[in-house]
Amino acid sequence: MKAAGAKAGDAFDMEIGGLADESAGDPVRIQGTISAAGEGYGQFWVCVRFGRNNVLILSTYLVQIMEPFSLKALVPDIGTFDVMAIKSRVHFRRGFDDNGFARTILLVEPDEPFLGTTRLDKLPYKNVDLAQFYPYGNPEFSEASS
Repeated sequence: MKAAGAKAGDAFDMEIGGLADESAGDPVRIQGTISAAGEGYGQFWVCVRFGRNNVLILSTYLVQIMEPFSLKALVPDIGTFDVMAIKSRVHFRRGFDDNGFARTILLVEPDEPFLGTTRLDKLPYKNVDLAQFYPYGNPEFSEASS
């Protein structure tokens, strides 16, 4: 999109998602209008408005969004949204929950242990015996190791 010169006001019609691993599912077609595009934090960002006041923020690389106000340059009305969906496991807590921005947080985890899972005991480890490590096993701790 950067090479194509994407800018605010341009139409957007593209399939997104489905690239990281099978847990991402199939790509989804989004049709809307680019409301912001530009460089920031060392990468290119595109903000797309579509449907009934929905906003999609695309980044060049995977990014950990740790607090909502870092998105204000792209979405100045960030505090007016009823729902925000963030693909994150833990780093959002302080910026969305602890500061009171989010009234409710729902965590969703797929059944399978995909990329970024919290179910570390379900990953196919080859060089580690999880039974030797807390919290999956019951390792014996000596005085010397404590």
